[in-house]
Amino acid sequence: MTFQPPTDKLLGPRLRKVNMKISLEWLRQYVDFIGSPEKLADLLTNVGFPVEEIAPAGDDWMLDVEVTSNRPDCLGHIGIAREVAAVTGAELCIPDVTYAESGNKVDDCTSVQNEIPEFCRRYTARLIDGIVVGPAPDWMRRRLETIGQRSINNVVDITNYVLMEIGQPLHTFDLDLLADKRIAIRLAAGGEQMETIDHSKIKLTDEMLVIADASRPVALAGVMGGADSEVTEKTKSLLLESAWFDPLSVRSASRSLKIASESSFRFERNVSEVGVDWASRRAAALLIELASGTVAPGVIDSWPAPPQTRKQTLRLSRLRQTVGIDLDPNQVINILQRLGFAPDATDKDTLECTVPDWRSGDIDQEAAMIEEVIRIHGYDHIPTENQINITVKRTDTFQRTRGKVLTTLVGAGFHETVNVGFIEDKFQDLFAEQGSIPLRVEDQSRNVNALRHHLLPSLLNVRKVNRDVGNGRCDLFELAAVHERADAEGTPRETQVLGLLSDGSLRELRGVLDAIVTGLDTNTVLQFTPSDNPWSENGAGVRITLGDQILGVAGLVSSQVFAIYDLDVKVVGAQLDFSLLMNMEENATNSLKPLARFPGITRDLSLVLDDTIHWSAIEQAVNEHAIPELREVAFVDIYRGKGIDPGKKSLTLSMQFRRDEETLTHEQADQWQSQVLATLTSKFQATLRT
Repeated sequence: MTFQPPTDKLLGPRLRKVNMKISLEWLRQYVDFIGSPEKLADLLTNVGFPVEEIAPAGDDWMLDVEVTSNRPDCLGHIGIAREVAAVTGAELCIPDVTYAESGNKVDDCTSVQNEIPEFCRRYTARLIDGIVVGPAPDWMRRRLETIGQRSINNVVDITNYVLMEIGQPLHTFDLDLLADKRIAIRLAAGGEQMETIDHSKIKLTDEMLVIADASRPVALAGVMGGADSEVTEKTKSLLLESAWFDPLSVRSASRSLKIASESSFRFERNVSEVGVDWASRRAAALLIELASGTVAPGVIDSWPAPPQTRKQTLRLSRLRQTVGIDLDPNQVINILQRLGFAPDATDKDTLECTVPDWRSGDIDQEAAMIEEVIRIHGYDHIPTENQINITVKRTDTFQRTRGKVLTTLVGAGFHETVNVGFIEDKFQDLFAEQGSIPLRVEDQSRNVNALRHHLLPSLLNVRKVNRDVGNGRCDLFELAAVHERADAEGTPRETQVLGLLSDGSLRELRGVLDAIVTGLDTNTVLQFTPSDNPWSENGAGVRITLGDQILGVAGLVSSQVFAIYDLDVKVVGAQLDFSLLMNMEENATNSLKPLARFPGITRDLSLVLDDTIHWSAIEQAVNEHAIPELREVAFVDIYRGKGIDPGKKSLTLSMQFRRDEETLTHEQADQWQSQVLATLTSKFQATLRT
């Protein structure tokens, strides 16, 4: 008979799943569950352990349970029983592991040398003498066979039984077959070989962890024992191993040699260091009961540093906010107690929980505690609404502005980059404003610990990388935070800025900047005034303003900077304060204008004037005429060379005249052109270039 759980009840963490077969009869030894196999399957499915199959096994039932990889504690019957007890409220009954000891002490009979504690954080060894190897009792064989385990003999069956009971792998060595009757945990020597208990001969590498005696490896740690020391009918004395092995080491050896076992399956998913000794004591007690053994006093326990007990807080207010329902605090405490978290109320809202050793691998945040409570309480108890109300919110200003700016830049051929927020001091100094103090992280292990205050150093580095791999023109931009402080005692400032770097000219870059601004507000015009930036070529830097606010800077990157970056192509750059762009978008006064119905007249002027006169001054002088028909004044070109006296330059500008209600005449355009030329001649001693 097969049980297929409803798809809407496949709950629990979305992690890779593994399977664990359990016996219903066996499970009932630990928890008083009187329901049917189908009821148990439904219960487990509801708490995150879907049951794939239910099958009869004589008077017993087998359930094939899916277990997520973060729950190795449930790769044993006690772990599953703990879940059942938590849901039903039934008492969890853990077997007694006390027993009598007699004979010589363990330390007098054997020794354990752990050479690789990072791969074997805990190793315990107990000695059992007077063993009588024979068949296991019927109840043990029946339970093992129900879950697909073949019965071998009482000793092997006991270790397999404890493995499937608690999820902790064990191994027994015939003590008389160990050279010098001692154990060493070490890495294999290159070229060593061994024969496993399934009679496979394997070659070991120096990366594989082995259990060895005085002369040779006797087990591949965490994977499989060796044939040279396996238990046989002649065995009288046992060394019982229970240990914690590094999951990665076990997985690597298992995959490399293509050997898998129930032990490696569990070690790879991490077992509890604390549970190592309980499993050893449980096996020792069964060996006394079922194999007529006597346990030597004491235990060798190689455990350099027991793990610290971790605490995890759970706020009831956060629980309520997350799941959307009010839970009785006493009910929450009861659930956590049943799961083994020992909650302690530090105040009305906060529970401090002790993470049990078997859950230390996956409970590391408050959200995990909330999930534990609600899955045991039951997802079905969360009320549902027949109608879902969705409130549509406007995209926030940052995202709206970012979207518009990115659309403009991508349309202009720019590529977005994302860079690390730290910068070397030699680049930091090139772009530092007067009095700027870099902000640093206190991490002596870092070679670069200064937070960048400018984006151009990162963009220049990206440009160099692209040059080195043979890429052509690269127009780049980045939107990110920069950090600085005005003085040593000042509060650090974080500012969102937009950095641009282009292989084009300053004129082309200005066109891109104008496009960014008009894309946010069509009625806003940028002003560009000459400015000496620390990183720009002399006379080739500008300050960009919006009214009386400084938006940013732009310029031709200086030769000094090019030398530092080992670049052979001239680039221009800019950095803008993104918060001002956001304000512009938020307060935009965009207005639509009809397309012009009448043609305009364009007139170009090529003027010879002093080299020190900037375009911004000429543009301002032309606009001061306030000619209504003058719709646009545009910079065209600058020429210096043959025919132009030293200290002079030829500057060409273009003026467009237009009226909305009629077609202009050339005589009208001549009149306005003459007015502009007269002003420029008077103010700048400009002359027309012939």
